[in-house]
Parts: sequence; C-alpha cells; structure tokens
Amino acid sequence: MTSTTDTTQHPDVSEISELTEGLLSPSRTAEVSRHVDDCALCGDVRSALEEIRGLLGTLPAPVRMPEDVADRIDARLAAEADVSRETEAAAEQRQVAGKQEARGRKAENRAAQSNAADRPSGHPRATGGPGRQSSRRRRIVFATALGAAAVGMSVLMLQTSPNSAGSKAADRSVSASKAGASAFSGSPLSQRVHSLLSNAETSPPTHPNAEKQAPSVDVQSPPEGESPAASASGTPLRTPVTSVPACVQLGTGRDTAPLAVEEGTYEDTNAFLVVLPHETDATLVQAYVIDAGCVRTDPAGRGDLLLTHAYPRP
Repeated sequence: MTSTTDTTQHPDVSEISELTEGLLSPSRTAEVSRHVDDCALCGDVRSALEEIRGLLGTLPAPVRMPEDVADRIDARLAAEADVSRETEAAAEQRQVAGKQEARGRKAENRAAQSNAADRPSGHPRATGGPGRQSSRRRRIVFATALGAAAVGMSVLMLQTSPNSAGSKAADRSVSASKAGASAFSGSPLSQRVHSLLSNAETSPPTHPNAEKQAPSVDVQSPPEGESPAASASGTPLRTPVTSVPACVQLGTGRDTAPLAVEEGTYEDTNAFLVVLPHETDATLVQAYVIDAGCVRTDPAGRGDLLLTHAYPRP
C-alpha cells in the first residue's frame, strides 16, 4: 500500500489503524512501525486506536429476537408475497384476455372483408331466421309504398287533366272559397263586380229629367266634394265615366276613368270598390278595393289598397 504521510512525513491515521489490524504489506508495516516507534505523536495515535479496539471488543453480543415475533414477521411477509403473486397473476390474465379479444376482433374483420369481397355486387347475402323475415318485411313495405305512390300519381294526373270533370269541380270549389273570403258588402267580390258591370251596360242612359223618374238601382254617385255618406251604401254607378274621391283614385295607382264604383265594407272596413279596364287584356277588368278612411282625413292622402283582382268582362 502506498504511503499516505503528510508533509511532516507522518503516516495517515487510517494507515496507523491498518497497522494495528495487520492489513499493511510487510515492507510498509516495517516502515510505519519504525516511524510510530520513533514518533511520540504517532505512537499516541496507535495507542488510542488500540484502546478503542479493545473497548469495542468488550461490548455484549446482540440480543436474539423472540421466536413468536420472528414467526409473526415471517407469516406477514409470506402473506404479502402471496398477495403480490396473485396480483401479478391477475394482471397477466387480463393481458392475455385482452390480446385474445384483439385477435378475435381482427379475425372477425378479416372474415367480414373476405365475405364482402367474395359476394357479388348487387346481390345481398341470403340470411336465415329473423334476418330473412326482416328482409321480407322490408320488401312488403317497399311494395306497399310503391303502390301508394302509383295511386297518388294517378290521382294527380286525373286532377291535372284539362278534360277531367273532377278538376273542374275542384276549381269551382276553390274559386268559390276564394270569392267567399273576398266578400265585399256581404257578397263575393266577383259577383259584385259582375253585377255592377251588368247593371251599367243594361241600364238606360241618364238624362236631365232622371230625378223625376222612378228610383233606379243604377243612380249617379255623388260628386267628389260631397260626403260619401250622402249616397246610399251599396249603390253602384252605372255611367262609363264616373268621378271617385281623389284619394281613392290614387289608391288604385292609375288615372283611368272607372267603369263602376261602389261604397261598401270589406272585412268590417269601410271601403270603395273601383272597377277599371284591364291594363293589357280587353277581355278582363281589374277590381280594386280601397280603404275609405282617406276620404274622412284632412288633408286626404292616398287610400290604402286592400285587395285587387282581375275578372272576365261581361
């Protein structure tokens, strides 16, 4: 062993301890022994180490653990070992089960893909049992729906046929319902227009002595400046050119002379029925229902258009 002496050439304490325990090599033992014998300081260190070693040798031997305590400790360690082994075994079983399940799913997927590849396109695979019954039920439902669609198409074609009596009856029914919804003074608007135009065409022309003749249903309407209340409600104008309140004329959006005018009600609202020639078709007339509220306002504005519709000219 190499010397570990310091700058004063004294051996290290550990080396002196190894000397007392006989662990140094023979050559180094002789060298350190000579130095310790000649050096009082190192000799004191060796004496202290030998004293400590002697004291340690006189300590009592360790007390042996009681048998019952040792047995309990051994039993507890064995139980813990059993639990640990059971836990590890359960974990291994779960891992094996998971791997088997994954392999089973992969096998099922491969089988499904193989069956799909082998099955011809457009021909579903035949099944038995409840599956076949479900397929038959779907075919029955599909056939029923197809039949219902065919019946509905036939009914639609019959309804849209121009020569179908049912179509004409349905059209008349719809026209009647629309006319009823557009009642003017308690009568369908189409009937009021037809009645006004028929009376205007069949009544004799007025003359200066008309006031002395018997009252007629076709009388001249009051002038524009006169209050509409001065004339009886529902009294038509028969002359081809008739004056109407300016705000009512504005409500039509046209400046054409009216064919007929009548004051009445439309949906519980005081209104004027103004019949004008159709703008593009000579066989038709255009009926306008204008709110009469503008006549009673000052200044009179533009009457609100409540309804407009074209009808055949009688």
